[in-house]
Amino acid sequence: MVKSCLRALLFCALLFGLNDPIHPAPGAGSAGYRIATVAWAGWSPLHVAHEKGLWKRLGVDVEVVDYDDPIIILEAMKAGRIDFAMDMAGTLVGVYMDGTPILALAETNWSHGGDHIITKPGHSLRDHVGEPVGVFLNRPSCLYFLHLFLEPRNLRVSDYRIVEINPEDMAAQFAAGRLPVIVSYDPWALEAVRRGNGVSLATSRDFKGCIPECLWAYADRLKTIPSEDVRKVIRGWIHAVRWIRDPDHWPEFRDILNRRTFRKNKPYDDAELRRLMEGVKIHDPAEMAERNRTGGGLYGYLRSVRAFLREEGMLRRPYEVADVFENRFVMEALALERKVAPPE
Repeated sequence: MVKSCLRALLFCALLFGLNDPIHPAPGAGSAGYRIATVAWAGWSPLHVAHEKGLWKRLGVDVEVVDYDDPIIILEAMKAGRIDFAMDMAGTLVGVYMDGTPILALAETNWSHGGDHIITKPGHSLRDHVGEPVGVFLNRPSCLYFLHLFLEPRNLRVSDYRIVEINPEDMAAQFAAGRLPVIVSYDPWALEAVRRGNGVSLATSRDFKGCIPECLWAYADRLKTIPSEDVRKVIRGWIHAVRWIRDPDHWPEFRDILNRRTFRKNKPYDDAELRRLMEGVKIHDPAEMAERNRTGGGLYGYLRSVRAFLREEGMLRRPYEVADVFENRFVMEALALERKVAPPE
């Protein structure tokens, strides 16, 4: 209840233009952009791009804004406080079905073991038909992952009562025995296993590419941003990924992960950070090109999600891929990267 009240108060602050609790609002007429994220290893290139000044070298001013709850990011975007954000592609489908024009701009990575379906030892999901299943977002992103696990067992998402709760509280509710099954992500999933004596029945690694993740924006806001700036935002990400992939940078990257990406958690040691990074797959430029090209990997995912939603009776608003994904910017950014050497 307390968390719900705090979330409502934060939304009101965002709606009426007050400063958010993490960073002050940009000044009037600011030419800079704000990208929202949460504590997730797959989106750590944002912190690298900011810390290393990679966007500034490209001539664009970008601020990374950290939130504790992915639900609050959606509210902040609606309030016009954020220009771009990171999210799961399936979540964007859910927002589109709510009637909000939204566009994925680039698939950047996917979860590769960092998302878990967790229950108590000796339990199966069949034991809990009709009972609540906690998810950190009641959106097609989490539900499709759950569906992939249930389908071979002749179970359906509709066999359960889906409860949306932020990942920190969900770990506590699972540990207290109030939620028999949860769908969560690291580091909160690991916390649920540790505190709640949980076991991971499956992870996103078991279903390759089942949770692709994207940079996105609201369609109306995107119309006001110069195309060149959108390309620069994406190119800054690409430069950060190249930097991360250099093993000589690991000591500095480790510091950025603890100081920025997981700043509200206790400092992780080397092994813990490597485990968190192993739970995600951050695409290199060649992989980005394949995943984002017309007819490529993200197209296939969005069509598969549409089929799942139709089968479950959840397709409230039919969509074509072009309704939720604009790949022009990322493909142009990748083309520029092939012609222009990234800054050192």
